[in-house]
Amino acid sequence: MTVPNSIAGIIRERAARSPDHVAICGEGRTITFGELDERSNRLANALAALGVSKGDRVVYVDRNATEYWEVAFATAKLGAAITPLNFRLSGGEIATIIADAEPSAAVLSAQVARELGQSWAPRGLPLLLVGGEGDLAGAQDYEEVMTAHGAHDPGGAATGTELAVLMYSSGTTGASKGVRVTASNLLAGVDNFTREFTPDASSSSLVPPPYYHIAASGWSLIAMNAGGRIVQVRDPMPERLLELMVAERTTHAALVPVIIRMLVEMPEAQEADFTSLRTVVYGSSPIAPGLLARAVDLFDAEFTQSYGLTETVGIGTLLRPDDHRSGDPTRLKSAGRPAADVELRIVEPGSGTTLTAGEVGEIVLRGPTVTPGYWRQPEETKRLFLDGGWLRTGDAGYQDQDGYVFIVDRIKDIIVSGGENIVPAEIENVLAAHPAVLEVAVVGVPSSEWGETPRAFVARRDGSDVSEAELLGFCREHLAHFKCPSAILWIDALPRNPSGKVLRRELRRPFWEESDRSVG
Repeated sequence: MTVPNSIAGIIRERAARSPDHVAICGEGRTITFGELDERSNRLANALAALGVSKGDRVVYVDRNATEYWEVAFATAKLGAAITPLNFRLSGGEIATIIADAEPSAAVLSAQVARELGQSWAPRGLPLLLVGGEGDLAGAQDYEEVMTAHGAHDPGGAATGTELAVLMYSSGTTGASKGVRVTASNLLAGVDNFTREFTPDASSSSLVPPPYYHIAASGWSLIAMNAGGRIVQVRDPMPERLLELMVAERTTHAALVPVIIRMLVEMPEAQEADFTSLRTVVYGSSPIAPGLLARAVDLFDAEFTQSYGLTETVGIGTLLRPDDHRSGDPTRLKSAGRPAADVELRIVEPGSGTTLTAGEVGEIVLRGPTVTPGYWRQPEETKRLFLDGGWLRTGDAGYQDQDGYVFIVDRIKDIIVSGGENIVPAEIENVLAAHPAVLEVAVVGVPSSEWGETPRAFVARRDGSDVSEAELLGFCREHLAHFKCPSAILWIDALPRNPSGKVLRRELRRPFWEESDRSVG
């Protein structure tokens, strides 16, 4: 399967080869490749009339919707870049990003517009509203503006090192940064995963994460480039996901562990027909070994774990199906080995010196999917790279003699207690193995005696009355005493960002607010 030299080329080639084949189904408007090509042409011409030209940015704010791909391909046909934003952000947060991105237009749903109010949109920014009327001053109706323009292809494209997507990282540590994703970055990712997972015209890919997350938009492009269809999800409720997986005969599913857990725990899933499912790709956050085993048993498909960052278009390492079938419990705790075309090293965080097998350091990556840097943040970009173009992931880990990568935690999340380094994930894995524990996160909190001490936030399974003393005793049975949490705090659910990563800073904040320093 070949990959065109531009994002615009994907829809142009698909429309030429299979215009009547469904490109998007599921939730939202079903559309064929031919219809998607024509509507994105009309929208491109409409955006051009509003002043959008090559190199410009167009903001999109809404849940997953067919209009996202109309905007994505319309901007691509102008050589412009789509800038998808988290629809859950406040008006003030949206305004901050818009001031940074300086888009030439914005497309958003009428519902989101009502939620945001008036204050976020700068004067003079062209606004197109999808799905109903809104009271946003100066906004125009998306459908009316589109259909008023011709269906001829404007003929533009972003190629090579030109900006294709400006993706603001959802992050877990603070303000978003604009990650520059070039055409060559994104297409290298499409090529890499196409070779790895061999999607084809019969593929039906379930994509629950939001499109402003690289895993969702990236996987969708992989599916469409192969001529397969996206099973679109607007609100990833487990009951609806199960319904779509069965009804649309899903062949590929891109899932995060929290969604996998929800599906595995559903009684209805035990009787569902998953015979069409060929591949489950999971990642974004750690998965407990017991949960993985239950998922493999339920779906009876090939499982691949993918580790990557927005800054690498989601490409980094892969724990492939053969590794999952090996039954090796140690290997299943790893993130796999580097993906094709990816170079990986473990380095000492301060000096950048390469470490030997088994030594914990910072994971650094190099390859064709690595971003050239952050949007208009030269100092942050400089800090992102080591000499030679090695991207610093901020993740602590080690590589064994066979090349498997083990991620122990975020470097900033390592707890230093009494001079000892404590890895939160090690404690979390022990607690997650207790039958009463639904989910758990461990963070460092201030300690007058030790500097920091680990504290565990635990969500109990329904019906469980497990006590703090029981869980602390369980930890002492499996961990050195200094690693055990000093206390258990009960929580209904862990705070997560839209990609499923636990927001540790939200758990830490109350403890560090009165301190004169912060590890968050």
